[in-house]
Amino acid sequence: MNSLLHLFPFILACVFATGKVYGAGADIPQPVPPADRAAVTVTVPFDLYDGYMIVAHGSAGPLKGLNFFVDTGTTLPVFDSKVLQKLHLQHEAPVSIVVLGGKAQGQEAVLPSLSFGPVQWSNLQVVTIDLSFFRKVIPVRIDAIVGLNVVGQRAFVIDYSARVIRFGRTPVLPVSVPLRMDGGLATFDAEIDHAPVHLAFDTGADSLILFNTDARSPGSKRKVEPDHIGNFTRKAVRLHSIRLGNAEFGQKSAAVVDSPKQSPFDFDGVVSPAALGIVQVSIDLQRGVLGFSR
Repeated sequence: MNSLLHLFPFILACVFATGKVYGAGADIPQPVPPADRAAVTVTVPFDLYDGYMIVAHGSAGPLKGLNFFVDTGTTLPVFDSKVLQKLHLQHEAPVSIVVLGGKAQGQEAVLPSLSFGPVQWSNLQVVTIDLSFFRKVIPVRIDAIVGLNVVGQRAFVIDYSARVIRFGRTPVLPVSVPLRMDGGLATFDAEIDHAPVHLAFDTGADSLILFNTDARSPGSKRKVEPDHIGNFTRKAVRLHSIRLGNAEFGQKSAAVVDSPKQSPFDFDGVVSPAALGIVQVSIDLQRGVLGFSR
């Protein structure tokens, strides 16, 4: 099945630029918020498209009310090229962005400031590409894609039912699992059909995605179509059971896709909280805890 733009973990922690590999946290400083700020709750409303795509307002420099696509499967902030043109910023170097189905060409730039709810950044390294392809699936202009290196600066809860992100001290939710950062992605251990797996938490995915690691082998004859963002082949499968922490999800549909050959990260796939019917999910990177309720 050839699917266009049904899956959005398309940066997948691999941005290759002039011989360097960028992962969130590798070259971008991540400030630790003062303890007294953690108790203050700030709420950011969002619009939800197709049941899983989160779009909220943020700012870049003097530009207010920009549409930010919140994708925890993205390891560097990605801005639409037109935003950087409006800010009159100079591109620093061309970059090749690894995506499912090939790669896309973009540019490096330094954003003077970024605001998203209580999160503030200065002199932030970003990547710029043409994001107009989002119009095929979302009826609003997308100005930027932000992941955990932006929103994870403070602990937060995504409430899908209320359609808000709450930054601050996270509540105790019924299920919690340990998480760790792998090149800018939040990853955790789970079980699929009673076998251990290591998954990445990805709000930008439309389902549970498992990687076909055979596609990475040098002798593999599988081919991808280059230079088409989100254009990839995936195979639908039916899983008998999924277990996250002490939560059992029973039978679920999933997709198997070829893992990007250039990916240096060692995990078995990505999981979408919305696809599992999760209503609230909390992320606390400092404590290394992922919690959720159904």
